[in-house]
Amino acid sequence: MVSTAIGVALIAAVASLGDAIWYGFGVQHTVTAGVIHGALLLTIVGAVIGAASGHAVKGLPIGMLAGVAGAVFYYAVVPLTDGQVYGVAIPLAWIFMWLVLATLDGRWLRAPARRSWSEVATRGLIAAIGGGLAFYLVMNTLWGRPPAAGRNYALQFLAWAFAWTPGLLALTAGSSHTANYGTIESRALADRIARGETPAVLDVRSPQEFASGHVPGAVNIPFQQVSSRLSELPGRDTEPLIVYCGHGPRAYIAARSLQRTGRTLLMLRGHWSAWQSADGRPITRNRT
Repeated sequence: MVSTAIGVALIAAVASLGDAIWYGFGVQHTVTAGVIHGALLLTIVGAVIGAASGHAVKGLPIGMLAGVAGAVFYYAVVPLTDGQVYGVAIPLAWIFMWLVLATLDGRWLRAPARRSWSEVATRGLIAAIGGGLAFYLVMNTLWGRPPAAGRNYALQFLAWAFAWTPGLLALTAGSSHTANYGTIESRALADRIARGETPAVLDVRSPQEFASGHVPGAVNIPFQQVSSRLSELPGRDTEPLIVYCGHGPRAYIAARSLQRTGRTLLMLRGHWSAWQSADGRPITRNRT
């Protein structure tokens, strides 16, 4: 929540600076200028959304794509609506932009721990409706006729913060860096191993449990030792790390220490109990 609030403040500051440039330098409102403005501003938005899941840099391109898509949508819709530059096409484009952001965030930014399409749709609709309504309420403050004394950019900042908050909360709620992991099925993992792949697998059970049987190729680090043995983690830093224990609790405790490595974590669905009970699953036992 704190990181999102900081992100909202950063976006509102950048948006207000953009307004100051448009109004202060008399930038002509052309399609090219509008698309560039949208791409630059939404790149910052993408970074904020990405930071919420620990992927700030990866979020930059999704923001830029959403900014370009929203601007192009706006200029395509203007002739089909009231034809007004600051008319109904703006909130419509704003809604479309949030739907694009929700899709890119849930299905690309978070890969391989992607959000389901139903969650993408739900978050996208909440962001689009909440963000669209918020933007509509302050649109005249942001882009309406300025008062005789000139524009108040402190007010612009507050209006932009109000406009961006609902959508950002809808996309980032419950997606902190400490919860950035997905799952992998036993069959999918077994198939990878059978094909000769060597996925990075971490078994956080006790050495005795590990010796009695484990996933082929797994490295054993008991969950209470993970934080002091991070250098022994299997695989490359850019490679997803598959984690399991007996039934789940120990793996989720270990995940708290593993998150600071910045690696994508995948929990083995059902953990060792599911792997053991699956028919035809290869099980490695240590020789005595």
